[in-house]
Amino acid sequence: MPDRTALIQTDIEQMEQYLTTKQLSEKTGIPEATFRYWRHVGEGPESFVLGKKRVVYKLSKLNEWLAAQENNNVRGGVA
Repeated sequence: MPDRTALIQTDIEQMEQYLTTKQLSEKTGIPEATFRYWRHVGEGPESFVLGKKRVVYKLSKLNEWLAAQENNNVRGGVA
C-alpha cells in the first residue's frame, strides 16, 4: 500500500499554482503595471478574476505564454 504522505505530496505537486500580478512581476522581472496594461488590452498571459476582484494567473499558462514569446523571437542560431 502506498505511503499516505507520499500520495498527499504528489497531489500537492500536481495542483495548479496561481500567481498574483505582484508574484508574476517578481518571477519575470516585468513591472506589474505592464501586466495590468496587457490585461486591459487583451495581451500577455491568460488571467482571470478569482472571487470579486483578485486577478490571478495560472503558472502553466504563464509558461505557455513565455514559450510562445520565445518561439516568436528567436535570434541567431537555428529556429
